[in-house]
Amino acid sequence: MSLYTTTLLLLNPDPYIPIGGVYRRVIQQALHVTLPTGRLDIFVARPPRCFAEAHHVVAQLYMIAGSMKELEHKEGIDVRVLLEGVGGFDIADARNRSWEVVAVGKGDTKLIPIFIAEQHSSWFSPALQIIVLPMADSIETTSSFSSVMGDDNGDLDTEVEAPDLGEAGLVVDSADEEDGAVEDKGEEGQYSIVALGGTFDHLHDGHKILLTMAGFLVSESLIIGITGEALLQNKKYKQYLEPYPQRCAAVLDFLAYIYPTLHATTHEINDVYGQSVTIEAIDALVISGETRKGAKMVNEERRRRGFHALKVWEIGVVNGDANNQWAGKLSSTDLRKREHERAELSQRTHEKLE
Repeated sequence: MSLYTTTLLLLNPDPYIPIGGVYRRVIQQALHVTLPTGRLDIFVARPPRCFAEAHHVVAQLYMIAGSMKELEHKEGIDVRVLLEGVGGFDIADARNRSWEVVAVGKGDTKLIPIFIAEQHSSWFSPALQIIVLPMADSIETTSSFSSVMGDDNGDLDTEVEAPDLGEAGLVVDSADEEDGAVEDKGEEGQYSIVALGGTFDHLHDGHKILLTMAGFLVSESLIIGITGEALLQNKKYKQYLEPYPQRCAAVLDFLAYIYPTLHATTHEINDVYGQSVTIEAIDALVISGETRKGAKMVNEERRRRGFHALKVWEIGVVNGDANNQWAGKLSSTDLRKREHERAELSQRTHEKLE
């Protein structure tokens, strides 16, 4: 079996069916043919055009891939979800991309002639090998992923806990209700300028979902506040925090790849507000569930300064328990903890050898 450094997986998911039941096996097999240090791009054909439905698709795909990476012992593979037509991404655009193979599920083979036609229309696109991967034969509605490990002797089922993706949508306050904003579904490219903020340490799937959904809403400019030193003093395992320039570069590199025409800028923030209370023209703010209180403070400060309040769009906190200080959520702290544990293990091993 050949292994590839970069794999492109074509999908055509229906947001109204359990994506995990249909595509978990396809994603697993795409990871299986990708090198442990390689990249897997999951391209979503005809994605939903409203916020909650798009979030549902994007978040499920990242979380299924994350579960399958752990099962396959391929945590080092970098997965990116690409949305057709959003942020200027066109599948025929091969600039700065180096896919070695195109994979497609057996039920999505109708995408192959479309892909080939678009590739032929691009002067920059090399001819790529195409492989067809097995899919689930039926839609499964259980609360867990039954991971299918196919081999020559039959299938071996292994239970993998399904991630809790959380709710996503517009955060409504009393002022919004008066304006009828409750009916706002959040269309693609709805706002000219959108802001968001975070530490973005050890860029992980939760960050990718947040950045993807912020970019989904914006048509012109995305402003990203990245936490500076003043707000990081009490972070756990602080010694393993990535430097500020490295975190900025990771965010901008990711956005440039998934949304090549989007104008994105980063700014250092050392308070809870950042650029969101100094740039009046910002239209909306994208947050994760555990930062809703901070978003409310931002709008209170904007009103105090005579600015319009921002529309606040929230993504779900993956595996986070809102009733227990978001315990269990996907976090950079866990990644730094793992670095700390690896360093301690290495030190103990070194001491034993001396």
